[in-house]
Amino acid sequence: MDLDLVVVFAFVSTIVLIITGGIVLFPISRKLGYFLEQATRERADRLASGVKGALPGAAANDRLLQTLSDLQDQVGQIAERQAFTEQLLEHRQGDPEGTSGRMGE
Repeated sequence: MDLDLVVVFAFVSTIVLIITGGIVLFPISRKLGYFLEQATRERADRLASGVKGALPGAAANDRLLQTLSDLQDQVGQIAERQAFTEQLLEHRQGDPEGTSGRMGE
């Protein structure tokens, strides 16, 4: 048997299998894609309806903005306390004997 004939036979067989597989698998892949698309849409609709029920419109936005404002105030207070604490620590490091009891004296 000639080696060239084996190579040609393997090449033609591979091409035929690829084309046949594409013809057979194409409808299956379309059905699977359609099924996945429908499942994704249903899940997105369920999630969207759950979110709408949890946060009803402008009242929820106002509540969210108020909460953010409160958090911003709290972070500002923490930053001020941190800066004050750092100043006290720097002052103590500059005065190792502890002779000065207050800052700025």
